[in-house]
Amino acid sequence: MAEVVYNQNEFDYRREEGVNQSSLKKILDSPAHFQAALKSRIIPTPAMEMGTALHCLSLDGEDAFNAQYIKKPDGIKLNTKEGREWKEGVGRKKILAVGGKDDPWGSVQGMASSLSRLEYYNNTGPEYIKRNEVSIYWEWEGVKCKARLDSVLVDEGIVIDLKTTDSVDVDLFTKKVLGLGYDFQAAYYAKAAQMAYGRSFKFIFACIERRDPFSVDLFEVDEEMMAEATAKCIAALRLYKTCSSLGNWSNREPRMYSLSYPSWYKPYGSQEEPVEDVF
Repeated sequence: MAEVVYNQNEFDYRREEGVNQSSLKKILDSPAHFQAALKSRIIPTPAMEMGTALHCLSLDGEDAFNAQYIKKPDGIKLNTKEGREWKEGVGRKKILAVGGKDDPWGSVQGMASSLSRLEYYNNTGPEYIKRNEVSIYWEWEGVKCKARLDSVLVDEGIVIDLKTTDSVDVDLFTKKVLGLGYDFQAAYYAKAAQMAYGRSFKFIFACIERRDPFSVDLFEVDEEMMAEATAKCIAALRLYKTCSSLGNWSNREPRMYSLSYPSWYKPYGSQEEPVEDVF
């Protein structure tokens, strides 16, 4: 069985006991990588901050967004007396600037508007808010686990995770999925939902581009990827359990690789330089 907490804030979620997927998947590199992930402090990039703001607006609703974020007024500079006084007046709200290369305020509003075209994101009622930011605590392979799911559609058997990205191109996003371990996340979250609601779940990434016109595409994890990623989750949990019992979080052994030219490399002198006609 599993414990489900709806609309739990991130601070309270992080304080709860349990292993999350973002740290756990690092153990597949080595136990030492897992420990390093636990200690690391992520400094948010502008893209990450916009993603967090979008999650707040689209998943938690406009009231929650307005309580946490504020639009920077046109023409005000935060390093002036006027700007410092204004900033002091907004308290702990996060300031989103207008314009510039990233246009944080405009991009967040534009992404939220574009997402609302999907049935998953076009409702602001209490039931809609309830099914978002769902914290689940359960046991898997004898390990206490936890996950905070963006959206859970219980009746439809779907877990949805919202991702902001530079491009929704299929090939580029697939590389991102494998490079950042999103497949591991999908399997971990689908298992959490299964344990919480007693049924199997599909997993869909709702991906939106950060720049105008804020294109949106959906990517459903297929059975083959889900099975492979689930196997990785189980392997990671078993390794975690072993390392915990032994108190040994060692690094992996050094490896030897054969370094050779890639297929696209053209050997020196393989192409003759064109001879200029001097006559």
